[in-house]
Amino acid sequence: MTAPPSSRDDSAMQTKVERWWDGPWPWLVYLPFYAMPWLFRAPTSFQLIAAIIGVAVFLPTYFISHRLNGVRLLGPVTAMFAIGALLAPLGGSWTVFSVYAGSEAGRLRPARHAIAVIALLALATAAVGFAWRQPMLWVLPGILLVVMTGGATISREAFYARTQALLATQEEVRRLAGTAERERITRDLHDVVGRTLTLVALKADLARRLVPGDPAAAAIECQTIATLAREGLGEVRAALAGQIGGSLAHEAAASSAALEAAAVSAQITGDFAAIPSDAGAVLAMTLREAVTNVIRHAQAQSCRIDLSMTGQEARLAVSDDGHGRSFTEGRGLMGMRQRLQAAGGSLTIQPGTSGMRLIATVPA
Repeated sequence: MTAPPSSRDDSAMQTKVERWWDGPWPWLVYLPFYAMPWLFRAPTSFQLIAAIIGVAVFLPTYFISHRLNGVRLLGPVTAMFAIGALLAPLGGSWTVFSVYAGSEAGRLRPARHAIAVIALLALATAAVGFAWRQPMLWVLPGILLVVMTGGATISREAFYARTQALLATQEEVRRLAGTAERERITRDLHDVVGRTLTLVALKADLARRLVPGDPAAAAIECQTIATLAREGLGEVRAALAGQIGGSLAHEAAASSAALEAAAVSAQITGDFAAIPSDAGAVLAMTLREAVTNVIRHAQAQSCRIDLSMTGQEARLAVSDDGHGRSFTEGRGLMGMRQRLQAAGGSLTIQPGTSGMRLIATVPA
């Protein structure tokens, strides 16, 4: 006798047959029980006409109730109980209508409101039976069914609510996962493309200057540009596949070469090969972005890269002797910070009057 309220959309999870069983039609099979006493004693014409009128009023009320929610259910619930109460002295099994009313009352929210209305229906059913001096053994099954069907509906609605909450949670997880993946791709592409394009620009400028006086050297630089472009393409593909992040030792060597190409003196200390691969991959991307920033923005003459271990924590420090002026944290630094925080690490930036110092830590 229960059906999902109109605000709930379970059609995606149900077949056509299941939706039919969730509707009001199957539960009308209980309605003929009203006439069961007439199997033992034929009704009078008045009783029969009154029953027909009662059922005629009940059916639209019952169907309408399946389209309502909340306090609007109280009207049909009251009407269904009233129909039964009016038919109580006419010899039929009138508690059938109380049972339908209890079933619909179970859809009230919050559940405590449903429990209260079901309890009132049970008491009212008992009171009507007592008022007409009907045998308690005749009325008691109806009272029990009011409580049982109402309680079953409450349980069912709670199950649907938990299912909907679970689906909403899963959808939120999918949404957050998609957002996180887009942010990861944005960070990785920024770091990869930034480094590659910076080196390509430097090499292109160098090749342009070499063309008039040393065409052979310019050709070598052009070949280097082609190599950088191919490597950059491979790194972009790796970033899109979520496989970006080489070894820290390899990135240290690449950073040294990049600084040299930009005419920045590089000094590197620490055992980069001793860092575990997971922590090393995070620090490698941090080092890549930090060195790219030195080349692009610092106007530095030298850059120092230090790696040290403190307990179970790896510490990477990148410092330069550039202008060190105040700055606004852009996409690169934000991506760097997010990547480190996701790995349980941290990022500290210390600008000074003669350069800047970046310190990244991550569990190792």
